[in-house]
Amino acid sequence: MTDAGGSADALCHAAVVRLPTLAYAVATIRLEVHMRLMVVLGLFSVVGVGGAAILSCSATGESNGFDAQTGPGSGNPSGNGGAGATAGVGGGLMPTGGSGPQPGAQCSADLQNVVDENGGVIQQCPPEQGCYGGQCIPACDAAAQSKGTIGCDFFAPDPPFYANGQLGATQAGPCFAVFLANTWSRPAKLTVTRGAQIYDVTQFGRIPKGIGPGVTYEPLPPTGLPPNEVAVLFLSHRPGVMNGTSLECPVPPAVLEDAAVQGSGTGQAFHVVSDTPVSGYDILPYGGALSYLPSATLLFPSTAWGTNYIGVSPHPDSGGSLWVTVVGAEDNTKLQIAPLQTLPGGGTVPMAPAGETTEVTLGKGEIVQWVGGDPTSAVLQSDKPVGVWTGNTYLRVTSATSPGGGGQDSAHQQIAHIKALGNEYVGGNVVSRFGPATSESTPYRLVGVVPGTELAYDPPIPGAPAQLAAGQVVEFETTEGFTVRSQDVDHPFAMTQYMAGYCTLGDEEWVHLLSPQQFLQRYVFFTDPTYLTTNLVVIRKKGDAGFSDVQIECLGAPIANWNPVGSEGLYEYAHVDLVSGGVPFAACGVSRHEAKSAGQFGIVVWGTDGCSSYGYPAGGNVGSINDVVVPPPDPK
Repeated sequence: MTDAGGSADALCHAAVVRLPTLAYAVATIRLEVHMRLMVVLGLFSVVGVGGAAILSCSATGESNGFDAQTGPGSGNPSGNGGAGATAGVGGGLMPTGGSGPQPGAQCSADLQNVVDENGGVIQQCPPEQGCYGGQCIPACDAAAQSKGTIGCDFFAPDPPFYANGQLGATQAGPCFAVFLANTWSRPAKLTVTRGAQIYDVTQFGRIPKGIGPGVTYEPLPPTGLPPNEVAVLFLSHRPGVMNGTSLECPVPPAVLEDAAVQGSGTGQAFHVVSDTPVSGYDILPYGGALSYLPSATLLFPSTAWGTNYIGVSPHPDSGGSLWVTVVGAEDNTKLQIAPLQTLPGGGTVPMAPAGETTEVTLGKGEIVQWVGGDPTSAVLQSDKPVGVWTGNTYLRVTSATSPGGGGQDSAHQQIAHIKALGNEYVGGNVVSRFGPATSESTPYRLVGVVPGTELAYDPPIPGAPAQLAAGQVVEFETTEGFTVRSQDVDHPFAMTQYMAGYCTLGDEEWVHLLSPQQFLQRYVFFTDPTYLTTNLVVIRKKGDAGFSDVQIECLGAPIANWNPVGSEGLYEYAHVDLVSGGVPFAACGVSRHEAKSAGQFGIVVWGTDGCSSYGYPAGGNVGSINDVVVPPPDPK
């Protein structure tokens, strides 16, 4: 990794005026409101319109190495991920891009059939192909073009953990694992590399069977991950790692060392490649309740990465370290980062001063990481696609129903690029851990992207903000399901949610939410079998014909007991138990799950156990649904 030379030109072909000083009000609202003021020098570019400050740039401006290309997350503001596509894998019927084999030909929700306008099958794609633009093309190409969260090319950096950078700490280097769910009709042949090292997947890849303490692990066949199966790839642990009990993987991993970058510095991410589309997730540490400090994330395939991000991270009031990790998809990737707070350097990674633009260069699969500064609202821009992860090594979360918090956990999430952020979100909260008679209060965190973002809530949430400035951060909590939206797609924002600490069942966790504009009609997803309780928060969107049934395969019947979200009648949510106290509902004592509907819906997966929990979206689209570009200031 080397410092990158050159400077960034304006990204908009509108007249751009850089404000010398921009104040950001950063509010934290729980039961009371706490405000802090941050002043940033020249961080955002804005276009003056009638005295108002608006940032909404075209994706076609000229620049010097940092142009407004959309990268793998390209598409148009309708959210269709590029010409001729709609919502992505499982996103429903996909109209042809103009030269399909038959007029009116579209793609089925699972991308494995060419169908007509009524959903009738015209052609079943062979197992090595998938549908895109109304015709069968190579399966990995179809997944890549859809801009969904299934794909064939994933990077997994080992995240900073509780003892990151603490030499001699017994907790350093716990079991880091990646989960894969085969979404296709043929075996998925997998390869794993890290830098120049190639690993034999059959040595550390396993197919889990059962739940809880009785989980067993079958070898991954040499022919690949079978259709309708899931695998755990045990990637790394440091021999002897423990936190009261062992934090080693249950089978020898690919790497017998702590694979995380220690503090600020550089390193190499694991690179997982499949010849067939799969869904990917990671978890650290693996091991259920006895892992004590777990967190997990949905992994985005590199084909869905972007080139422009705003930092979204959990809150800092915990005693842990905040961090941001960036991974390059290609060699010689130029990255600019402009944080609100100084990010400490380390090794060959330079310090990134507050209010200034710092430039670095990444190789393919290379990690550049800053630990010890708050990356929230930092602007990141690159000339080639990058993946961005953020987190907190020791997160504490309190709420009205859990005022003391819990035992604290690590937290990490891969975040979506700006063009994939929505202007509308739905909060379905968490399944109450206090019993059905007590609604659990769930904290949420919003991050503004552009100035003048006006927010409306249904139902109203006392104390929640009516506006967001660019870079403004707000937290609030509620016991009710709700929607929050801005005035239009040119005012996107990010929304994440927490699980409050409650050591009896589950503990602190933080999850990056996807907008309903990125919902799909089908998900194939993984749940960790080592947790004794697994449940889902499902949100469905009303279509032209009303609400459609949502079927969870293992339950054998459509979800019942839907709850309205507010009074608009646009969304409903349901809390669905798959496993409770180690006892599965129906046939749900498995790790691989499928959910489908004729309408669009979203799922957040939650696993809870004693003093341990994890959560992540089951999947979704991460293609472009807006045209907003937030450029960093020119380097000094």
